[in-house]
Amino acid sequence: MDTNRRRSFFVTLFAVAWMVLGSTGCTDGGPPDTGQARTPSQSGAPGDQLLLAATRVALPPAGIMLGDLPDPTSPGAKDVGKYCIACHAIPSPVMHSATDWPSVIRRMWLRMDRVVDEFGVPIPTPSERLVMLEYLLANALKVREAALPDAPGREAFVSTCSRCHELADPNQHSPQDWVAVVRRMTGHMDEMLGLFLSQREFQEIVLYLEVALDGRE
Repeated sequence: MDTNRRRSFFVTLFAVAWMVLGSTGCTDGGPPDTGQARTPSQSGAPGDQLLLAATRVALPPAGIMLGDLPDPTSPGAKDVGKYCIACHAIPSPVMHSATDWPSVIRRMWLRMDRVVDEFGVPIPTPSERLVMLEYLLANALKVREAALPDAPGREAFVSTCSRCHELADPNQHSPQDWVAVVRRMTGHMDEMLGLFLSQREFQEIVLYLEVALDGRE
């Protein structure tokens, strides 16, 4: 299945599932949506505080601005900047693959829908949600579809990088870029998961990407 067909499939599948869940009032075990405004009197409840604490887990790393996003003037990029920034830094579309984004963004929407009005979190409309999803899928992380070459560093690359996302297609970067890319990713691991790479692991991964994958499909 080519990229465009696969993206269209995920959008359609997610939209159908979302509409079915919305019509039944299902929100991951929460109370049905009555259509009534959320009341400030609910703020400060243990459930609300727990929800806000949950939004701080594995947050996107700071540093990405709206202008850094692909096609930053598009409606999808503007909606990502408008709504995601209410709770955390702007996420890069390449944080997740097209396979993962539907479940990730649905989880974020469920959290937003449950936060009471007093916190001032803007809620996207159904049409804005679909625009955001299409944008994220169109610019998602490109994953490796061919088998990885068996060479020193392969195991470190697979075990380390798969902790946060599907294995990226290494051919999207040049060999000269890998030191900076791996350094940036290890910084994200530290910020989001509190995980650290040893100098040996860092070097193994960089050498694998620079040498074993150079020019290979």
